[in-house]
Amino acid sequence: MKPLNLIATIVPLLIVAVGLIGWITTLRSDLNTAQAHVVEIKGHIPPLQAEAKQCAIEIHNLHELIKDIDKIEEVVEDVDVLVYRLGDIEGDVEEHGPEIIELKKSLAIANDQMKTIMADHMGFNDVLKEIGKAGLLPSGERRAYGGY
Repeated sequence: MKPLNLIATIVPLLIVAVGLIGWITTLRSDLNTAQAHVVEIKGHIPPLQAEAKQCAIEIHNLHELIKDIDKIEEVVEDVDVLVYRLGDIEGDVEEHGPEIIELKKSLAIANDQMKTIMADHMGFNDVLKEIGKAGLLPSGERRAYGGY
């Protein structure tokens, strides 16, 4: 009976040992597979980091573009206001155009007359100098005219 007891004790232990060996082998295989996946994943990290940096740069560029777009929108609003004001000015010019033309003519005539008057004054200055040199001014006055 002893051999039967011994067999009855050893057989379950052998079954447990075989199961344990199978479980350890499977665990080792799973561990090897996991390690291979970790190595593979580590291989993907540098390209992902580079892509993340590129994304960060693009996000920054997008923020700058948004700022530029905001500035452009402000400029467009200013241009719209200026175009509206220019329209008002053009309307005023059209409305007052004949008066402006007449004013320009009057200013041109006045400018021409002023040049003539100034030339006459310079002539008076020359005459007064000559009269002064000749001593013909009353009480010996010395007058100067012009100098403009």
